Amino acid sequence: MKNSVNNETYDFIGSLSIALYSQGITITLDALKQILNDRGGNYSESSNLGLGKSVSTAYKAWKEVDPVIHHAIAYTFKGRNGNFPWDK
Repeated sequence: MKNSVNNETYDFIGSLSIALYSQGITITLDALKQILNDRGGNYSESSNLGLGKSVSTAYKAWKEVDPVIHHAIAYTFKGRNGNFPWDK
């Protein structure tokens, strides 16, 4: 990837989010967790707390590097209920 935040997980989250966003696809954090675990991650099966922190950190890290990817992260990953984190 041309632009990078120099963290393998955050770079992957950014790359995945822009690919999905460009096709109008959203996925749950559970689906993202499975993808990351398949890539060798170690995210707990019962909680999305650690994953949520990783997505949040990736979102913040991409803000200055590439605002489009920053935006894509916000609109790609949803919670178990299918809502975005800021939805009530």
